[in-house]
Amino acid sequence: MAITIRNVDKHYYMIEDLKQLTNNKVTTKALIKGGYMAVKLGNQLKEEQAAHQQTKDELLKLKEVVSNYLHHHNALANSIK
Repeated sequence: MAITIRNVDKHYYMIEDLKQLTNNKVTTKALIKGGYMAVKLGNQLKEEQAAHQQTKDELLKLKEVVSNYLHHHNALANSIK
């Protein structure tokens, strides 16, 4: 498979960084491997975002429980006075 890259000068540093990142001296191989890495990282990002949202939801529920506890505790303390 052949890949044509236009404006090689414009992308030179990115391509060199990608070659180093993927441990490939051949541009085409580095681009393909970089593409697979991008897909994998994208999937990991989605998983992390879902876990983050779940944690935020759990924290919100816990804050609500604590708030309800404090409200009822204060109400009980005021009724005892």
